[in-house]
Amino acid sequence: MSGLIAFAFAGLLMQEPAPHPSTQAAYQAPVIRPFEPGRDFGREPAQGDADGDLYRRPLETPVVVEAYVRSYEYTPSDVEAAYEQGVASAEIRADQAAGRMDGIWRIVDATGRTLYDLVLTDPGVGPVEGGWRGPAGWGAAISDGTTLTLEGSGAMTLERAGNGWRGVLTIDGEPRAVSLIRPN
Repeated sequence: MSGLIAFAFAGLLMQEPAPHPSTQAAYQAPVIRPFEPGRDFGREPAQGDADGDLYRRPLETPVVVEAYVRSYEYTPSDVEAAYEQGVASAEIRADQAAGRMDGIWRIVDATGRTLYDLVLTDPGVGPVEGGWRGPAGWGAAISDGTTLTLEGSGAMTLERAGNGWRGVLTIDGEPRAVSLIRPN
């Protein structure tokens, strides 16, 4: 009987922690969708001088440097050029919609020594979420715009300072002046 109790108790110790509340939100499609070509993409006829041979054939043999005249690669087709342009436009729109805390950050002390590395996702509205990594481990990071909470480690008050933020990081009741900067 004591073996069953020990087995049940060991099972309790091995249980995984509950998921973080921020990870329980249902997926929502992004406001700006990635580039998705339409059904007739690449099937519409080219406009202008489409009758001629506009594209060079792919190279079949190496070109020696002395014979080099133009690009080594063949010219992209209209479909390839339109797709690349669509992908670039979608990336630009996504970057424009991101909030000012979106990206990779570093918390440094007054001497410039790195205390924590962070990756934050700022959708532009609502809370900022992400993760932190430091000498004591790693965990989730959440910000409401005035406070950055490093779950399991501490919290930092946020005050805008140039291209970054500054504030006071409180760890185990000890305040420390720090800055939140973009790494080089």
